[in-house]
Amino acid sequence: MKEESGMNFLKHAEELRKRIIYSVIPILVFFIPCYIFSKQLFKLLMRPIIGNLPEGSSLIFTRPAEGFLTYLKVSLFFSFFLSVPFILYNIWHFVSPALYKNEKRVVIPLVTFGTAFFILGALFCYFLAAPRGLEFLLGEYTTQYVKAFPSIKEALSFLTALMLGFGLVFEFPLVIFILSRLGLVTAGFLARQRKYALLINAVLAAFITPTTDAVSMMFMLVPLFIFYELGIVIAKIFGKKKSEVRTVEEPVDKGERPDP
Repeated sequence: MKEESGMNFLKHAEELRKRIIYSVIPILVFFIPCYIFSKQLFKLLMRPIIGNLPEGSSLIFTRPAEGFLTYLKVSLFFSFFLSVPFILYNIWHFVSPALYKNEKRVVIPLVTFGTAFFILGALFCYFLAAPRGLEFLLGEYTTQYVKAFPSIKEALSFLTALMLGFGLVFEFPLVIFILSRLGLVTAGFLARQRKYALLINAVLAAFITPTTDAVSMMFMLVPLFIFYELGIVIAKIFGKKKSEVRTVEEPVDKGERPDP
């Protein structure tokens, strides 16, 4: 029994390694064209910051290699975004052996909606949350004697972390859909844990937001709480019903679920 468990663990570890490699390959492939257009992509990405710089302020870099490394990070950031469908597909492929045949059919909707929600979250940050937060951060404390001169390294880290955070937050309804279909969570359970979820969401908003200003945290917290409530609705509509849950006494059709 122990030997069989050890073999299963090694098999899963090997599959995980393979899926990680398959997820990294498209990132490396997209990195080359992204680096070719890195200057244009940097200008596009920095627009929320540049548009909110007070008069007389500008982006700067203080180390010789900072500009070069920043463009590398920009290229990596955009290549990651372009690789999201491949990453989601490999995640799904890793967990699919534990699912029934009818549950595996949602792979295309999962990858499609997962990619769409991630991009939607990043765009929400880019067009709404980031400009409002930066307007407060850069404008509120600028005076005649204090000017903002953000380094391109810090500006890029701030904006990319914020966009990735919002992209992950917008995946929450999809995560609830999967967990509810697997029978791991129910609408009733989520509703009962609402008060604890609010506290956890506040902690997550503070952790994900790259700064501690109230504006950015609120823009992160509000979607988190809305998506939690949406998750309750999703779990109620799409959650596994009692009639779908297999009892212990029922024989398992080996054709429905592949052996681990």
